[in-house]
Amino acid sequence: MDEKKIIRKCAACNVLKSRDNFIKITVNKAKEIKIMPDSKFFGRSVYICKNNDCIKNIFKKGRIYKILRIKPDTMFEEKIRAVLEK
Repeated sequence: MDEKKIIRKCAACNVLKSRDNFIKITVNKAKEIKIMPDSKFFGRSVYICKNNDCIKNIFKKGRIYKILRIKPDTMFEEKIRAVLEK
């Protein structure tokens, strides 16, 4: 039996892909930020393609901070870029 793929949309470029092709960022009610959390971590989430252009675009004009409803953080973008290098 085929496994049903979960489709998500990139917040930067609006492309639909399988959830496995994205970097997932989640913020819970305690304002803890998790990059690539397991499925047991609930909160506001955003999906971003695993490429530098989408990461650059989501930080342009603070879009990611508006989506996640958090304050801007200078180290946040570097943490996300580190996920790409893995």
